[in-house]
Amino acid sequence: MLRVADLYCCSGGATRGIQRAASRAGVRIHVTGFDIKPQRRYCGDAFEQRDVLAITAEELRERFDFVHASPKCQKFTKLKHAPGAKGDEHPNQIPDTLAILKASGCDWTLENVEDAAPWMPGAITLCGTMFGLGAQGCELHRHRLFMASFPISAPCQCAHSGGPVIGVYGGHGRKRSAKFGGRGTRDVWEGGHRAACSEAMGMDWATLNELSEAIPPAYMEHLWLQYLAYRVGELAA
Repeated sequence: MLRVADLYCCSGGATRGIQRAASRAGVRIHVTGFDIKPQRRYCGDAFEQRDVLAITAEELRERFDFVHASPKCQKFTKLKHAPGAKGDEHPNQIPDTLAILKASGCDWTLENVEDAAPWMPGAITLCGTMFGLGAQGCELHRHRLFMASFPISAPCQCAHSGGPVIGVYGGHGRKRSAKFGGRGTRDVWEGGHRAACSEAMGMDWATLNELSEAIPPAYMEHLWLQYLAYRVGELAA
């Protein structure tokens, strides 16, 4: 059985992707989520409410085979410039998190938003259109950067159609394509915002606020299938 840690787990978008990949590959796993806040809807096998940056590399090495980390992105998100936002007050957690991952000796992945690129050298970008994600005639882009301790690649190039886009952020589903009304477009969805955002992200258990902070499970499913292929010899031994 592979022991997996999901750091900064929130409700478990990354965890669900890892679970789906393991199920497809017939590999047994146990996933423990860590977050500084309680996560009642976390979808893994166990949850520990802890400050991730207080977890040592030694503890990760002793307890886990694989570690995923999604440091909080408020420092880099474009929403930090919105009225009332306090993005500049948030610390950059990426350098300390990356140092812990590398020192742990575990296999790992690290995720964050596009504006974190200077702190994520060699990262690849995943996009919802690579996986056919979207809802109610709108495609999901949701570009996210990923680094890993093993070789990773995107399944294809972004496949933006130029059609309407659903943005999942700020606890809402947003229509923000200038060609289709831009900020003047009414954010009205059949079944409400949660129904549209859940469909677009592939996360039917999460709240709107949790969806706003999550990565679609399809991203980690894709990366973890690559990880399992990378480790196939050891797993079969």
